Amino acid sequence: MTENWLKYLEQKQTLLNPTDVENREAESKFSRTYYFKESYLTVEFLDSTTINKVELGTYNNGIFSDYKILFDNSAPNFTKVKQRLFEIDENVNYVLTYDKANVEKLNRFLDSLFTKGWTEETLSYKDFAYLIIVKIENATHRIELKSDAEQDIPMPMDKLGRKMTVMWNNLKINTRNRKRNIIKVKPLIKNVVQHRL
Repeated sequence: MTENWLKYLEQKQTLLNPTDVENREAESKFSRTYYFKESYLTVEFLDSTTINKVELGTYNNGIFSDYKILFDNSAPNFTKVKQRLFEIDENVNYVLTYDKANVEKLNRFLDSLFTKGWTEETLSYKDFAYLIIVKIENATHRIELKSDAEQDIPMPMDKLGRKMTVMWNNLKINTRNRKRNIIKVKPLIKNVVQHRL
């Protein structure tokens, strides 16, 4: 077993073969982002033995996906999918201290995504994205996208408004104005069993 998360990721990186790696530092945290052909992996650290957050998604020409896949201790398969918002996304369930049990958890999370990939389906109406469906293995995650205004000043009826918008946009009469964009993120590792860290 490696000594800390930084060494763990250095070993993992050789298997994943990223096209670029970006390091960022803030006052109390630092992060490392690994870029691949069509996706990214960002790991935010409090220190070398504590991960604050692990995030994945698609990445194309400098643009990150409207959603993020997060490691979450309290979620099924440690996988939580949510919209990328303006908010600061802090959660105690994202934190991983370095020990054998957490290495196994992170391995399961990353191996699932990097050996099988995932599918992102974005539905848009008149070129405005309103729904993202992310399929990871047998799980399907639906995200009814919040508008910028809703993110700034949430109102009590916003959730109902989003649901009605999705229903309206999905009606058969709107087929001509609706577009579907599907991205299949290909596996980065072919046989992870031989590459356990």
